[in-house]
Amino acid sequence: MAFAQSHIMAARRHQHSRLIIEVDEYSSNPTQAFTFYNINQGRFQPPHVQMVDPVPHDAPKPPGYTRFVCISDTHSRTDPIQMPYGDVLIHAGDFTELGLPSEVKKFNEWLGRY
Repeated sequence: MAFAQSHIMAARRHQHSRLIIEVDEYSSNPTQAFTFYNINQGRFQPPHVQMVDPVPHDAPKPPGYTRFVCISDTHSRTDPIQMPYGDVLIHAGDFTELGLPSEVKKFNEWLGRY
């Protein structure tokens, strides 16, 4: 089933000046999603996804926007990271090297500085 223009537009409906993002029908089955989008799009990019350029870490945030900061796989090496201002931090992947309690404590203290 390919996305019809009406389906794409439905995902962009506005309610009270807020964009409503609907859950993709394949979100509960990653294998099916990959197969569908890979076959139908020629690449893994759903038609309602728009690629954007990263915003410099020191750029001011426009009013009414939420800034997400995404990092991953820091493996207990957080000291050199210059964290930008953000409203929501997403850390995906390993934050310790060995999973030791001391590494967890160090990571928690690092998070507490932001």
